[in-house]
Amino acid sequence: MKISKLKTPLTPFQILFLIPLALFLLSVFIGEIVRLYRLHDERLAFSQLTEIDELFEELSMSQMFQKYGYDFRDKMGADERLSTGLEREYWIERKIPKFLFFLLILLYPGYSILTRIGDLVSQEKGRRV
Repeated sequence: MKISKLKTPLTPFQILFLIPLALFLLSVFIGEIVRLYRLHDERLAFSQLTEIDELFEELSMSQMFQKYGYDFRDKMGADERLSTGLEREYWIERKIPKFLFFLLILLYPGYSILTRIGDLVSQEKGRRV
């Protein structure tokens, strides 16, 4: 089986935009799968409670949301998380996709700006000589 080789080298657009885009999309899919597994485990633990325990659990969740805010999973202590049956949010769920999206936004435009500045500097040097 022959491996096809690239006829043309990779362009800066492909390296600085398409590769981070592919990594970003891959990390988003993996993060969503991990998040769904985490939520499934939490729902499974929640469904095994009695009705009275479920009511107390919902009340404590609303209190934690008011106390810690939107990202209460990360701000609450390990003991509180253990007692409520919550799991900590994994880094692949949000942090890595945010970082790759940041790279996606900055790399290619940054490269374009730097090449234009380099061209302007080289034109200025050519005029002085």
